[in-house]
Amino acid sequence: MADMQITGVSSGIDWGKIIDEQINSRRAIESQWKEEQQKLEDKEALYKELETYFKDLKSSLDPLTMESTFLNKKAEISVLSGSEDFLSVEAAPDASVDRYEVEVLQVAKNHRVTSDRQDSSSDTLGLSGTFGLAIGSFSVSVTVDEGDNLEAVANKINDSVSKAAEEQSIAPPIAAEIIDNRLVISSTKTGADYAITATDADGVLKSLGVIDETGEFKNEIQQASNALLNVDGITIERSSNTIDDVFEGVTFDVKYEGKASVDIVLDAEEAVNGVKSMVEAYNAALDWINIRMTEEPVSDPKSDIERRWGLLRGDSLLWGSKQEMRYIVSRPRDAGDGELATLAYLGIETESVDYGKSGKLQFDESKFMEAMLESPEKVKNIMNSFAGELKAFADGKISESPQNVGLTTAKEGEIPNRIDQLERQARAISQRIDALEAQLAMEQAALEALYTNMETRLAELTKMSSYITSLSSLYYPPGGDNS
Repeated sequence: MADMQITGVSSGIDWGKIIDEQINSRRAIESQWKEEQQKLEDKEALYKELETYFKDLKSSLDPLTMESTFLNKKAEISVLSGSEDFLSVEAAPDASVDRYEVEVLQVAKNHRVTSDRQDSSSDTLGLSGTFGLAIGSFSVSVTVDEGDNLEAVANKINDSVSKAAEEQSIAPPIAAEIIDNRLVISSTKTGADYAITATDADGVLKSLGVIDETGEFKNEIQQASNALLNVDGITIERSSNTIDDVFEGVTFDVKYEGKASVDIVLDAEEAVNGVKSMVEAYNAALDWINIRMTEEPVSDPKSDIERRWGLLRGDSLLWGSKQEMRYIVSRPRDAGDGELATLAYLGIETESVDYGKSGKLQFDESKFMEAMLESPEKVKNIMNSFAGELKAFADGKISESPQNVGLTTAKEGEIPNRIDQLERQARAISQRIDALEAQLAMEQAALEALYTNMETRLAELTKMSSYITSLSSLYYPPGGDNS
């Protein structure tokens, strides 16, 4: 607020300056309050930084809480004959580590037949009548009118098949299309059991060249056939080229004929990357905690960063968090069958630098891989337990979920609770400042009224004095005889 300029006309006194000095002296406490409020806001910003580190740590633990991360398998294929991509193999976590000799003797195919080539697919055919198409127990009747062209016939086949399939709640097993002015009818599934059969009471299919004089398909461009594989000397026959019921957790997908050796091996890449990410997030959080707990405050800060230095020095939440984290890392865990092991068994240990005071972790990948090759199940048990506990710890620090505390509601996480407390304290200071400003405004108005009234009274007295003096001069003129 700008200084007032109310100078007494009668008194010659600068009342505005006097009022400003009085009000400003009462306002001096606000600078201390604002400094306190700034510290609260700076602490809040620091806790939000810590919250971000714990969120990253919690997120990094997700893969380590899953069994599949440590039991993943992959297939390595060594092609002995045929195309390099004739076979693909997927291995689920429950697949056994093993080697298989696989030879694809025949791939499964769908049935495809075609008509003779017509002059046009859009010209009227001049055919009428009904024919039937079937695959197994599924059958449809298709009626053709004289005004239909080849495209209309294909559409009628598809419409009839779709309607019948919908009634039976199955996928359409037959499809028709036009290729080079030919009507092509195909089964939508591979396998010998999905061969198409046709009936042609009115001779429509015969006229189109789909069937011959004997009622057999005239233009069979692909026979329906099963896939044939020789796996470790045993012949496997299936209707589909995707075969997932030979070995538990192993799926073969065949494309062409060929021969290969297939090794089902442990895939530790996801587990290794998961541990690396966790260690990185864990160390980042501890780095931040270590710095904030030990940094010295700056007496004359020149930036927001410098102003926040030392605000959390020796903070109990930071100290307690570090102790909890170190305990979770160090304690033995059940590896299975009652056997206990620590993370050190997996190559995850506290750094030896500075005698381990930082609490940061280091990861020996080769030692981890030795443990994985020895027993991925044991590694899974240890890591699932550790990741679950550390994740619960992080959640306990950052959870925004509400919980009832007596008659009030608070957030479960320690950090959100601290932030809420700081925000409440900062708001209280703002309210205190607003209340003081309102009071000072009233006091200023009262002082202005008081001094204005004094000036008014003084002006009246001055005027009265002048009047009396003027009257006196009439009765007692200067130098006159007043006897």
